[in-house]
Amino acid sequence: MNSYELTIILRPNETLNETRGMVEKIFQKHGANIKSVNEWGRRKLAYPIDRNVEGFYLIYHIEVAPEGVKNLTSEFRLMIDILRFLFVKIEEAKSA
Repeated sequence: MNSYELTIILRPNETLNETRGMVEKIFQKHGANIKSVNEWGRRKLAYPIDRNVEGFYLIYHIEVAPEGVKNLTSEFRLMIDILRFLFVKIEEAKSA
């Protein structure tokens, strides 16, 4: 299992808590372990996305198998309340 940092930008609407719950259920469905969650909150976007000028930012540190990332990506693309998301693989520090 690899470690990833996942940044998700959600629509800042009244279904925000439901969307967060759905995202975490998707993690469980595909065997991802949530190590930490950093909630940045509502922030202004650099440019409008689907007529939204603000987004709700969440930063997850997760552990998941590489094929799990593909499955998570395909499910996140189907959710209309997710404006953008980005997976970044965290490399383990190697000792000299």
